[in-house]
Amino acid sequence: MRKGLLLVLILILAGGCGSRGSIKSYLREGVDPAFVKRVAILKFENHTENKQAADRLRDLVTMEALALGIFDVVDRTVVDEVLAEEGVEEGTGLDKDTVRRLGKRLGVQALLVGSVNAYEEEREGSYSYPVVSLSLRLLDVASGEIIWKAGGTETGYSLVGRLFGWKPENAIEVSFRLVERLLRTFK
Repeated sequence: MRKGLLLVLILILAGGCGSRGSIKSYLREGVDPAFVKRVAILKFENHTENKQAADRLRDLVTMEALALGIFDVVDRTVVDEVLAEEGVEEGTGLDKDTVRRLGKRLGVQALLVGSVNAYEEEREGSYSYPVVSLSLRLLDVASGEIIWKAGGTETGYSLVGRLFGWKPENAIEVSFRLVERLLRTFK
């Protein structure tokens, strides 16, 4: 009985031994996050081979920002329309004048931009699991400066899952966890 209980305890502790990911964030000194009430989430850069990764993560960031009540978000269709009218293409840098112009047209205090750095399946032997890496930054439309930046990586790897052949989390579950962890650094 004691050996069985010890084995269960070891398995529970070992479940946390897998590399689940890491997060780093920055908030400009003197910035009160509460001043950002409404944001526009621009198209994300996609540095992966998965053509839908940037759109998927942009949608997840929108959903999670609203669910967490961090700020209101301008509808994606409106944002994309204004970007097209302004001639802002995906992956191009934004100068201060463009940031100010977009902010005024969209009625926001900040623009949220992002980069998807990984959205893939890793394989270790017969065990495969998703890896998602994302970086986000919030630009103040008044100054054009970065007021917050967060980036991180999450995986669906589980030592217990690998040992017992359990199915790992899928890429969407891992993405939700990553996005939530990143956005919570802004509060």
